[in-house]
Amino acid sequence: MSRALAILVIVVAACRGPAPQAPRPPEPHGPIPTTPEQPTELPAQITWERVRSAADIPPMPPPAGTFRVHLIDVGTGLAILVQGHDFALLYDAGTNDPAEKPVRVLAYLAAALGASGDGLCVDRGQPAPRQRVKIDHVVLSHPHADHGSAMDLVIHCYDVANMWDSGRINETVFYREILTAVGASATAHYHTAADVPGDHVVGVKGTEIKIAKWDRFSEGDSIHLGESAKFTILHAEGKKLADPNQNSVVIAVALGTARLLLVGDAESGDREDPSAPVGDIEQFLIEQHAADIRADILQVGHHGSMTSSRRAFLDAVKPHLALVSSGPKLYGKVKLPDSVVLEALKAIGATILRTDEHDDHCDVDQRLGGDSGPGGCDSYVITIAPGQPAAQSP
Repeated sequence: MSRALAILVIVVAACRGPAPQAPRPPEPHGPIPTTPEQPTELPAQITWERVRSAADIPPMPPPAGTFRVHLIDVGTGLAILVQGHDFALLYDAGTNDPAEKPVRVLAYLAAALGASGDGLCVDRGQPAPRQRVKIDHVVLSHPHADHGSAMDLVIHCYDVANMWDSGRINETVFYREILTAVGASATAHYHTAADVPGDHVVGVKGTEIKIAKWDRFSEGDSIHLGESAKFTILHAEGKKLADPNQNSVVIAVALGTARLLLVGDAESGDREDPSAPVGDIEQFLIEQHAADIRADILQVGHHGSMTSSRRAFLDAVKPHLALVSSGPKLYGKVKLPDSVVLEALKAIGATILRTDEHDDHCDVDQRLGGDSGPGGCDSYVITIAPGQPAAQSP
């Protein structure tokens, strides 16, 4: 299959603690060798390709020992799918663009995992799926529409086994619909960082919703995903803080010897240059989880906003690959990502993948989910494969 985007290769190390800080080349057009912390563990090999049509999305799970991270272009929002041969995890599924249809996420999931559900789960005119497909874990980083507007449909259409949510109530229709879908699901086990009410009933925007399978999770909890894969909760806050961004559920995902850090809209404070002092959640992560935030792949916080990605935080994470999910809709008066954040990422040697590069002129062959809205032009499939042993001299 031909690809419009050349595949770049990065050889990455296990990031389960402090690692040697070898200097990086100015342009990360790999391979970039690093040294595994444990000599018995081979570095992983990471490659990525831009999605130009459904044919670019592998329809079968990766083989054992290999993992995929899908950066799904949803316009102004975030949706990331993580796959192993024996699990699937979806982190966020939402957009802020009025013209962007929630079915775009479902169209991408159908290509990657298989179509699932009923007639509500496909675009108009398409046949309804004849099967139910399992998603092991769905995580809502925090209750903002650009992170969760399509999540109720995902829960309705797929057999979601576990739903992870801060538990911070947002009195909005989209959040009410998410919890209604969880309550109606025959499979979903609901996990929150907030206290679980004795009657398992939660009220959102005038509606009382009962969720039978409900428990509480905490910072430091480690959840088994599949063979050689797990995620660890690094930030969990269920209280009603002033800004739901402060409730972002941050998880560190171990995929073989590679590490992925998903931060949602975790921030350092007000909009400031990346050289400003670190604060808020980013400061907490550095102080409490310095070893755990080291990652080969970073989902850049708050869509590349100056509220996040302080240089101290980026230096602590040291990502080789930075995922920036954004679109044309303004956040206040600002279109993200901020250029100074992109420059800060480049300064630490990170390669940046962005979902907004072709919002003005989409050049993909067939946009998953149709042509309505800016999304669907800049999705990426990132493959994490086992490293290869060095050739032996004769």
